[in-house]
Amino acid sequence: MSGTVPTSHLSKLPKNATPVTKKANKDFFESLDFENKQDYEDADRGLIAPCENRIENLNIQNQPSPDTVNPSLWRNVQLQAKSGLYKVVEGVYQVRGLSLATVIFVEGKRGVIVIDTSSSNSAADAAIELYFSHRPKRPVTAIIISQSHADHFGGTHSILQYAETSTIPIIVPEHFTQEMFSENVLLGPIMSRRASYQFGIGLPVGEQGFLSAGIGTVFHSGNGFEMPNREIKEEIEQLTIDGINFEFLLTPNTEAPAEMHFYIQDYKVLFVSENVNKTMHQIYTIRGAKTRDTLEWVKAIDKTIDLSISKEIDALVMAHAWPVWGKEQAFEHLVLQRDLYKYIHDQTIRLANHGYTMEEIAEELKLPEPLDQYWGNRGYYGTLKHNSKGIYNFYLGYYSGHPSDLDPLPQVESGQKYVSYMGGSAHVVKQAKADFENGQYRWVAQVLKHVVMAEPDNKEAKELLADTFEQLGYQAESANWRNSYLIGASELRNGTRKKGAIAKGHSGMMLKMPFDEFFKLLSVRLNGPKAADKKMIMNVSLSDVEEKYTIYLENCVLNKSNKLDDNPDLSFISNKATFYAIVSGILDPREAVTSNKLELFGDQTKLDEFLNLLDHFDQFINIVTP
Repeated sequence: MSGTVPTSHLSKLPKNATPVTKKANKDFFESLDFENKQDYEDADRGLIAPCENRIENLNIQNQPSPDTVNPSLWRNVQLQAKSGLYKVVEGVYQVRGLSLATVIFVEGKRGVIVIDTSSSNSAADAAIELYFSHRPKRPVTAIIISQSHADHFGGTHSILQYAETSTIPIIVPEHFTQEMFSENVLLGPIMSRRASYQFGIGLPVGEQGFLSAGIGTVFHSGNGFEMPNREIKEEIEQLTIDGINFEFLLTPNTEAPAEMHFYIQDYKVLFVSENVNKTMHQIYTIRGAKTRDTLEWVKAIDKTIDLSISKEIDALVMAHAWPVWGKEQAFEHLVLQRDLYKYIHDQTIRLANHGYTMEEIAEELKLPEPLDQYWGNRGYYGTLKHNSKGIYNFYLGYYSGHPSDLDPLPQVESGQKYVSYMGGSAHVVKQAKADFENGQYRWVAQVLKHVVMAEPDNKEAKELLADTFEQLGYQAESANWRNSYLIGASELRNGTRKKGAIAKGHSGMMLKMPFDEFFKLLSVRLNGPKAADKKMIMNVSLSDVEEKYTIYLENCVLNKSNKLDDNPDLSFISNKATFYAIVSGILDPREAVTSNKLELFGDQTKLDEFLNLLDHFDQFINIVTP
């Protein structure tokens, strides 16, 4: 793939806000009630000890928003930067600011119950050490993981180092493991690449770069996943954990495919995971996860309200924000979040039934004032435009209904045609410069994409598109949009951050996968055209788990059986880790044979033939260039 630029261009720095962007941000400031400081009071409440935050040294507190940041997003950055150990109520503590997701510590009779372990081992270590430095150092007696996204479980391995035994409960919602592997491994390479745009990975921290992910200021990579040993399977399930009474509510197919809320009776605390936030969340996430079922999301909040009406609630706790205290305030927040998603859903479908297309609905839809002016509903993470498009796509798919959209040319070929029809790239760039000066950034971005796709070495077009992305980023209220625009600008100027690395599996998580889940990954790596006319039968015996399978290659697809074939071309005997490592390209089969980790029987050339049919994925594919 092409897309890198000469080294001499790597020193290009971000540019300042244009007069158009300055005015846009000033107008935005005047449209919202910045005198309302309740969130600041709540975010400061209960602080026991601060911790260092990724953007702490920017000294952003009590500072006006700079020209290069949307003022509403700047407010979000200030709030999310408040980090440390906080007391929610006596016996329940929250660590914020060390990862995207918060870590909750619930004090039990013998030790401490950890709710969500953050996104990495390093973040989890820092969180529990901060807690132990101010609270009694007692063993971890249970772990509760509220949902199947990696920022909620990535530090589990580290938390287990503090456990009272090696077999403490790791409690998860039903189907957690299946959904976790599906998202984090099956589509790992492309989703990781797109996530680098969403989370601004690689951007310098500062007023012209990264400030927030919308739901936090820190993004950690590195995973300490451990297999859970207890699933919540009933919609409503009561469980006593280390002497503390929990009432769980399953909320599947909401923000995460596997998710749950719970009420901690002894402490009068309601935990709503990531279905309720201090921002509009994403019905469709731009990193590319499955579109969420909005009505199931609404139903989950509604059931939580119904189940909580008769309960005492001292605090409402969320996975990505500071708490809300008091039952009245908690219910107000739940209702406004519920009605936010219900309104977007219902009005999107109404407009669709009037014949509006996905793009037209996104441009037309506006929130009513009570929902729009509520700070907890602002679009720092999800956005109204993308959420309406996600809902449209959930029901009707990406196709607009217009026959011209049945089989359009792909972006490079269409870019070449557009540029030709428009009179050539020089003419397009000349007009785009004029529109840029007039602040028509959305259109300039739209039209210059075609030039760059048609002529990826067109320096003038790439520079102007980078400048355009930058101004759109400076104006964006959504952290996701800001990060994506600014990463796009950076990669147009400098190329991708890193080239040539090959993803050969997420080894830590991958080695824990059940064979059925690993086989899904193996199947999508098969290069179908290369496998034309190939037929193969391979028996696989996994000695350590006493499992036997047959893998069949025929018709350019892989299928499997849970028993051995009587006439294989090749028989493969090893432990599970060795088999996974060999077919993932981590371990050379000859080395495995020499070290007695692998036994092969039959036509041994078939193994090399099979391995040569499997693709490895480039983690740094081009996005803003072909």
